[in-house]
Amino acid sequence: MEIIQMLLLVILQNASFTLVSRARNSPSLMYHGIASVLSNGIWLLVIRQVVMNLDNWAMMLTYLVGSVIGSLAMHKIAMKYFEKKK
Repeated sequence: MEIIQMLLLVILQNASFTLVSRARNSPSLMYHGIASVLSNGIWLLVIRQVVMNLDNWAMMLTYLVGSVIGSLAMHKIAMKYFEKKK
């Protein structure tokens, strides 16, 4: 259960971080602000899990896999739904 929780948190954290990176290129301060709050809020939850599991290799691998999944998924979602060319 702890690994699933970590995986979901890391996916959300990296997805929101990717969203912040993409929002920086947008003229919308609201878009950037919402993405920033999500990214930093979820980061706090993730870092707590990381600190509590520094010596757990399974959790480290989960962190790595979740970060890749989150970044790639949000990149695709942002391109398809948030940043459509007009």
